Amino acid sequence: MVRQLLPVSALLLGSALLLFAGGMNSLILPIRGAQEGFSASALGLLGTGWAFGYVAGCFYTPRLVGKVGHVRAFSVMSGFAAVAVLMSLLLLTPWTWIPLRAMSGFCFAGAAMIVESWLSERAEPSTRGRIFGLYTMVNLGASTAGQLVLTMGDTSGFLFFVLPAIFYCLALMPTAMSSKAVPKPLVSVRLDLMAL
Repeated sequence: MVRQLLPVSALLLGSALLLFAGGMNSLILPIRGAQEGFSASALGLLGTGWAFGYVAGCFYTPRLVGKVGHVRAFSVMSGFAAVAVLMSLLLLTPWTWIPLRAMSGFCFAGAAMIVESWLSERAEPSTRGRIFGLYTMVNLGASTAGQLVLTMGDTSGFLFFVLPAIFYCLALMPTAMSSKAVPKPLVSVRLDLMAL
C-alpha cells in the first residue's frame, strides 16, 4: 500500500493543508462575525455564498484545468482562497464577506475536483477504495484539526485570518514542487438539467 501512496503523497499533503486552512476559515467567520455584530441573516448568507461559489466552481474548473493544467489550477485555487481570507480580515462587513465566502466555495470545489480527478487517474482499480478512503480520512482529520486550532487563541484578533492564509499558500507547494507526472486534462462533460 505504501508503494501506491508515494505517487500521490504530495497531492494528499496539499489537500490536507488546504482543508486545515479551510477548517479554520469556516469557523472563524461566523465566530468573528457574531463578535462584530453581524445579524443572524448575514451569518446565514455566508453559507449561501459558500454554496453558490461551490456550484460555480464545479462548472468552471474543468475549463480552467483544460487551459492551464492540474498543478497550475490547484495553485490558483489555493492562492485565491488565501486572498479571500485576508480580504475578510481587511473588510469586516457582511456584504463583503458573503462574496468572499463565495470565492472560497469556488476555490474548494475547484481544488476538490482537481485532487479527486488526479487521484482517480493515479489509483489502480485494486487500490482505488483504499486511496480514496485515506484521502477522506486525511481531509476530515485536517478540517477538524483546523477548527480545533481556534480554541488555542483569541478570535477577536488577526491571527486566525493570517494562519489560514499561510496554510492556503503552503497547500500549493507540494504539488507545485512534485516531480511526478501530471495527469491528463479533465474530460469536459455537459450537465443536462432537464434530463436530470
